[in-house]
Amino acid sequence: MSMSSPSDLLTDARGKLFASYAAPPRVVSLVPSITELLFALGLTAREVVGRTKFCVHPAEAVREVPDMGGTKTVHADRVREAAPDLLIANIDENPRDLIEAMDRWKPQPWIYVTHPTNVDDALMMIRDLGRLLGVADRAERLLTDIADAREALADIPRESALYLIWRRPYMTVSPATFVHAMLREAGYAHVIDDAWLDARHLEDGSRRYPELTLGDIAALRPAHILLSSEPFPFGPEHIAELRAGLHPFDEAYAGEVSIDIVDGEHYSWYGPRMREAFRSFAART
Repeated sequence: MSMSSPSDLLTDARGKLFASYAAPPRVVSLVPSITELLFALGLTAREVVGRTKFCVHPAEAVREVPDMGGTKTVHADRVREAAPDLLIANIDENPRDLIEAMDRWKPQPWIYVTHPTNVDDALMMIRDLGRLLGVADRAERLLTDIADAREALADIPRESALYLIWRRPYMTVSPATFVHAMLREAGYAHVIDDAWLDARHLEDGSRRYPELTLGDIAALRPAHILLSSEPFPFGPEHIAELRAGLHPFDEAYAGEVSIDIVDGEHYSWYGPRMREAFRSFAART
């Protein structure tokens, strides 16, 4: 790593300090959206030496990068063999015990942990990673593109919505998530708020991605129910299933509510995918 003054140091989500590299190091990314970001910042398969099986963008480039397993089921031995200088992880995506075990490796790779919970966090993360990797100019150009795409959403109207990420049980997102922030950007007022969560006395572990029943959904009466394409792969058959499930609770609502499958990458991937998401949101309105 290059020598830096304290003011030049970067801080990750765990409060660890990092100095910038003079040139991109050997990186293993355990976060699909960040793998895409690395290539958008100009890194190649020479520098990105490991990724998860869910890192599918950009398709041509990631084919050349060794697979380290799933985001929750990383093959630590493969990561060791890749001998990265830097490993990038995420609090939501990767198990804490795995990251802490890698902290104890000798020699130890630098482990940079991310945790953006809103759009501004994600934009700052792009800037920080650009500085960390020695590609700050490329990061600033990407941020300009994202800002231009976002500008078209300034006066977008808002309609109530419920975003579902899982089935059996149904699960949604809390206001403390990046997805919740992107729903607002897309023109939705998410019906899951802190008051709803407080009334259920949920503990921290279940509060971030809470479960809810068909009765809960009928009581909330969102104008739109959005079924994410990931992590659960909702399909057309699940629209019919959900509508039929709501019928006994509120027949009129079950018949009229808008239920659609949406591209989960547009709501949960931070990095260059945000630019595409904002353009998609603007086109919808």
